[in-house]
Amino acid sequence: NYYFPALARTSELLAEEDRLDDAVANIRSLKGANPQQAENFWLLEVNLLLDQNRNQSALETATEALDEFPGNIQIRYARAMMLDTLDQPGRAEKDLKHIIDEDPGNAVALNALGYILTTRTDRLKEARNYIERALALDPENPAILDSMGWVLFQEGQLQPALDYLARAWSAFPDPEVAAHYGEALWVSGAEDQARIVWKEGLEQDADHSVLRETIDRLTDNGDL
Repeated sequence: NYYFPALARTSELLAEEDRLDDAVANIRSLKGANPQQAENFWLLEVNLLLDQNRNQSALETATEALDEFPGNIQIRYARAMMLDTLDQPGRAEKDLKHIIDEDPGNAVALNALGYILTTRTDRLKEARNYIERALALDPENPAILDSMGWVLFQEGQLQPALDYLARAWSAFPDPEVAAHYGEALWVSGAEDQARIVWKEGLEQDADHSVLRETIDRLTDNGDL
């Protein structure tokens, strides 16, 4: 029960000592010696590389892992998120649809696909369909509430968007939710309230890219 968490922590400590290559080599050596647990070792390596902001290496590792274990949903989902981060939303969409085909009740994948379509394309009706399916499966999940609010905002449905975004913000006051909720408040005319939400988001992460872009775009030089 404790083996993989302990190995993950050991690998993290090695990486903090600038020994990431040693950590990866150790994981791969253990994987070779324990082939029955190979999927867990692959996932651990992918997560380690992600935690160290080695996105391209993590992507290559995930692809290698999926060549061996194409049915591993966790690794495929991780690769989809990496592909989106690396500005390859089309490939991310393909991975997420693969997951949904295999597991139609996967609310996390449904929401991720809906959100990517909302933020990366103009296919808002299709995006909302995926998010609605996710919401039906997990109606109190703040990430899904945020996605629903954001797609409704993009469709011009301001009041329903505010309702969902307020619920998301109340449940999970994350900087990205702050960006979305604040923008909806700003557009509705509640500028003072928007500034309060944005400030709270910046207290968590002063350099959050989505939140910073939103504030800079809507205010005078990012002045709150």
